[in-house]
Amino acid sequence: MSRARLLALKALMAVDASGAYANLSVAGLADSLSSVDQALLVQLVYGTVSMRLAIDYQLDRLLRHPLTSLPIAVKNILRLGAYQLMYLDRIPARAAVDESVKLTHRFGHEGTARLVNAVLRRLSQVSPLSWPDRAEDPVHYLAVRYSHPSFLVTRYLNRLGWEETEQLLAINNLPPRFCIRVNTTRISTEQLRLRLMERGMVVTPGQYVPEVLYPHPTPSFADELFADGLYIVQGEASAMVAHLLAPKPHDRVVDLCAAPGGKSTHLAALMGDRGEVLAFDRNAARLKLVEDNASRLGLKTIRTYHKSAQEALAMTGEVDKVLLDAPCSGFGVLRHKADLRWRHTEADLAQLARRQRELILTAAELVAPGGTLVYSVCTTEPEETTVIVKTMLSARSDFAVAEPTTFERSLPRSDGPGHFLWPHRHEIDGFYIVALRRQS
Repeated sequence: MSRARLLALKALMAVDASGAYANLSVAGLADSLSSVDQALLVQLVYGTVSMRLAIDYQLDRLLRHPLTSLPIAVKNILRLGAYQLMYLDRIPARAAVDESVKLTHRFGHEGTARLVNAVLRRLSQVSPLSWPDRAEDPVHYLAVRYSHPSFLVTRYLNRLGWEETEQLLAINNLPPRFCIRVNTTRISTEQLRLRLMERGMVVTPGQYVPEVLYPHPTPSFADELFADGLYIVQGEASAMVAHLLAPKPHDRVVDLCAAPGGKSTHLAALMGDRGEVLAFDRNAARLKLVEDNASRLGLKTIRTYHKSAQEALAMTGEVDKVLLDAPCSGFGVLRHKADLRWRHTEADLAQLARRQRELILTAAELVAPGGTLVYSVCTTEPEETTVIVKTMLSARSDFAVAEPTTFERSLPRSDGPGHFLWPHRHEIDGFYIVALRRQS
């Protein structure tokens, strides 16, 4: 029995039974595997979770009773096998079926093993797969075919039209590109690129951020380059945020909602590790990640505080640079976080927006006259982006959208304040970023 498939099943069962996060479930299981099997484990779990709606649609067509009526282990064995048959061309159909049957013998009985064998063999023989009628119900077709919640499909169709929506849904289902940000306080981008290439990797530079690299295949975290703090894993859209705030050496910067520390450490690096980055977060466990990242990267200017944004205001007084990377739906990073598409409903967006409005108004209180506030979220939904900023600007007439820096002028423009980054348009994560300046 394949150990990678066994661990993938355990992760899927944890996600299904207790609402565990897919990435955390995988992280707790992967250490015992080789690098090849770790990659397979990640692909099986993320892929099966991402494509769950499409997989369940095909399986329900082959079952006498609904898939959801089966025991949790059998249900997820079928999903795991179906994902391999439907989406992984390099795995032979016979191997996908046989490994699934072996898993069923461990978690089920002879009858369920026969069921799994029969259903997956029938699925392996269906070509082409049938999908809902596109003309009859376009939203249902796209939602099932590309495995996204219907409300999100409807939103995309209303904003982007059919062609762009289909492109976005398709790219959300691709494996994410591995992206790193060079710790320029220890090594130059070119020097790290050459050292990665010496290890046999193909290294592509970032499109917008000069200290971003895309190495392939994924480097090992056991390698000295990571252990010595020469880089941090961070997406390119996320790495744009610190550049919009544009901190200088000896600045005093406040980073609200700072965990896990990608942006805090980037701010410190852009300052040459001279000055002060005050990193606040309400989650103590996640704040520890900020400290761990700062320590590994050798950055001395970051101070962490287990406090809320409101408490930060009482501590720091006004400063010239404030970053608010607010909690959000995460719909821009579905390639990285497989289960986010199933964790939020449309009603959740209103709740998130209320919290974001509170945070941005608190953040504005921290900004000194003439100072800058950068607001960012890893989503593109209007309630969490332009609506929040317009509400804040209405409430605070002393703020306006900042004049663009040289770096900002290189970014894609969009209607309304700020920048929308779209996976299908810009080949990076979905993000929204805006820089706001308080009048002197």
